[in-house]
This record gives sequence, structure tokens and C-alpha cells, in this order.
Amino acid sequence: MFKQAMARLVLLSVGTIAFIVALGLTVPAYAQGAPTLKIVSPKPGETITSTDIPVTVEVSNFTLSALKVGLPDQAGEGHIHVMIDGAHMGVLFNFYTSTTFTLPGDAIKPGPHALIFDLASNTHVDMPETAVQVDINYQPATSKSAPQAVANPGAPAVEIVSPTDGATVGPIVTLQVKPTNFVPREGLEGKANISGYGHYHVFVDADLSMMMPADNKTPEANATPEAGGGMAMMSMAGMVLMPGANEFSVDLSAWGPGKHTIVVEPVQNDHTPIEGGKHAQVTINLQSSAPAAQATTAPAEPTVAPTAEPTKAPVLPTTGGDFTNNSLLLLLSGALILGLGLVLVVQARRRA
Repeated sequence: MFKQAMARLVLLSVGTIAFIVALGLTVPAYAQGAPTLKIVSPKPGETITSTDIPVTVEVSNFTLSALKVGLPDQAGEGHIHVMIDGAHMGVLFNFYTSTTFTLPGDAIKPGPHALIFDLASNTHVDMPETAVQVDINYQPATSKSAPQAVANPGAPAVEIVSPTDGATVGPIVTLQVKPTNFVPREGLEGKANISGYGHYHVFVDADLSMMMPADNKTPEANATPEAGGGMAMMSMAGMVLMPGANEFSVDLSAWGPGKHTIVVEPVQNDHTPIEGGKHAQVTINLQSSAPAAQATTAPAEPTVAPTAEPTKAPVLPTTGGDFTNNSLLLLLSGALILGLGLVLVVQARRRA
């Protein structure tokens, strides 16, 4: 009987330990939770008197990654989309990779407006379940009116002046472009289209197999909208920037060294291609670190500010835990095993 009691004790111990291990592996995974987005400011119903709209958000269970924009999607990682008076790409201000940013007030009429925020994947697919709407009363002391449309501006085109094709650059790449029949203005993004104005879409290693010279299709023209939550979601793999200037920089550290193709395309304020517009592209040799400075009598090149480090949202641990949770559980389980074991031993001896 004593041997049978010991055997039962061993089986009970093994079973309890297996339960503890399984619990330790599964509980933290559920504890992380789904990604969420909270708008700290502006507050619902707030009156905005500044020309531009300052925004502060809180992100949970999600990593805002500036370096991964345009790269393949990874769960729990991406950026923020902000739209005005709608939930589709045509009213998209831009995308943001920090918890504080400013929305340009260009061409926004005074009065009530709805700001829609949501999280998006690296390839710009919106996550409707994270969408938050904040209604504001926009009453700027100084407004920025929309510019006058250009009459018959002609077909827009863009030329990449720098870097030159085949150049070795990086990991931070500064591009200089020269537009024709086109004026880029970032503040007009997501606003009504104005003839002669727009901004650029910049792609890295995008699939250009479907681009046709006749209609000058672009990567986003091939993007497929997906229905869900009343929000138009667009997958735009490879898009890294939506600049509104003729010189801009992008950190391509996460893309890896080697050859990469950069495409710059002029688009309208609502992010759609311009009929007859022509994009430009250049192939670069990306290096993993910046070249060492060399002595020279020529003027020094302007210093390019590095892209801000991606802001990581607070994420609960996915493995392990603190003493209060896991260690206490182990101690209680151990005490339970010992207590049951002693009971079995005492009973076995009495029966003997």
C-alpha cells in the first residue's frame, strides 16, 4: 500500500507541474490583448483655435514602427492613419509613427469636423476595429485657404535629381526631385483636389509588373480595397513616404543592404494618380551604415537629421512574469502537492 501511495504522489506531482507549465505559457499570451488606440487630444467637442491641429494619442499592444513602413506586415506592428470627415484613403492626412504629431489645417473650413484615427499595418491596411472618431469645432484664429487652381497645367512629371541611378547611399537616403507642371504641398493631403497641386508617393521595391506606359499605372492603382467595418482598407506594400516637398529623406535601415528600386510618383490631394502623370525611378545600392567622412576642400554636405526611432507602445510581457504572479503560483502548487502527499502516506501507513 505504501508503494501505491508513493506512485499516486508521483503521478499527482507530474500532473500538477504540467498544469503549471501550460498555465504559464497560455496566460501571458492572452494578457497582451488586442491593439487599441486612445485619443488624448483633441478632446471630443473641443474648439480648435490654432491653424494646425496638435494630436496626442496612446497606443497599447501595438508597436509604432517608422523603419518598417512599407515592409511586409507583422502582427502588432505598423503606424497610425488619420482621416477627416470620412473613413477612406481620399481624405487621409498622412500616416504617423509617433504618439504626438500635428495635422495641417490647410484648406479646412471653419466649423464642425470629424477626425477619424485608426491603426494600420506596415503595408497600410487599416484596422477598423481600432478606429476612433473625435468631433471637433475648428475655429482657427488664422486660417490657411486653399490655393487657386492652375488652369491647364499640363501633364505632371517628376525627375529624380539625386541620388543618381546606381549610386551607393544610405542607410538614410535623401532624395531631391524636380517636378514639371506640378506643385507639391503636404498640407493639402486628404483635401479636395486642386488642379496643378498634389504630393508624392514614394515606393521601395514595389511590384511594377502591372505598370503600363499607356496609362502609367502605379502601385496603388493595383491595390485592392477590402470591405470591413465601413472603412476602405488599401494594401500598399512598399510605400514608405507621402511627402509634399521636393527634397525628403527616408531611413531604409530595415530594408537591408544591396540593390533597391525607388519610385517617386506625383498624385492628387486625394492620393489618386493624375491622368497622364509620369513617375520616376532610380536603382540604388544601399549600404548598411553611412560612409566614413573624408577630408575635402569642397563645402560639406548638409547634415540629414536621422529618422526618429520608432515609438514602442507599452506591451505586456509575452513570456515569464513577476514574482507576485508566477512564483506565488509555484509556491502554492508545491504546498498543495506536499500536503496531498502527506495525506496519502499517512493513509497508507494506517492501512498497513
